[in-house]
Order: sequence, then structure tokens, then C-alpha cells
Amino acid sequence: MDKSVVLVVLVAVLVKQCLGQNLLAAYNNCRAEYNADQETFNAIKNGDFSIRTPLVECLGECVVKKVGFMNDDLSFNKDIIVKFVSRFIKPEHSEDIYTKCTQDVAPVLCATAYEVYQCIYENAVDKWGTRRRG
Repeated sequence: MDKSVVLVVLVAVLVKQCLGQNLLAAYNNCRAEYNADQETFNAIKNGDFSIRTPLVECLGECVVKKVGFMNDDLSFNKDIIVKFVSRFIKPEHSEDIYTKCTQDVAPVLCATAYEVYQCIYENAVDKWGTRRRG
């Protein structure tokens, strides 16, 4: 399957709901909070990591925090991330993705969350063919 199709499907699924929290609302709230233009907003929402500025990094951190992946102290919520990613791929791959994406990250405002968000997104897409059945 073409990766762009997988990205569109993954984003569509992600936008529906994130563990009881509305991901689309998080995106929209963060967009308003950071006064992000449409191009920047669409880039972060659709997994386009070619645009990387301090604004984009902080917009990404805002979303990651609002959906509960990250705490204010820049620590990550393993259970929430693994449970969320496991909705789309096999649980064992979700654990691997969490470990890969959160180990050895330096706690830097905005940049850390953005890098982990990008890592989770890209690795989940890579494992999309192993998604859960049923």
C-alpha cells in the first residue's frame, strides 16, 4: 500500500478520537493557541515533517500534551502511548515504538515532544501492515 494512502488513513483514524480525548479538538485548540497558519497546521496534522520551525515544534508539543502523551515535566505516559498505538498495530510493536522513540531523548521544550511525535508517527506508519485484526 502506498505510504501516502496509509498516512491519510492513519490521520483520519487519529482525528476521530485519542483515548477518549478528541484529537481534532487538540489540534484546533493548539492551532488557535499558537496562531498557526493553515499550511503549518496542515503539516503537523498530516504528518508532514518537512516544515520544522520553533512554532511547529511548540504546536506539536501542545498537541502531544493535550492528548496525554506527555506531561508538563516533559516525561512521557507510556501506558497512554502504547494503548493508543496498539489500536492501529500489534501491541508488541507499540511497545517497541514507545521504547525506540522515548529512550535517550533530552528534555528540551517543544523539540522533545516534536521529535517523539514524529518518531511515533513514522514508526506506526512503517508497522501499519501489522495492524490488529478484528
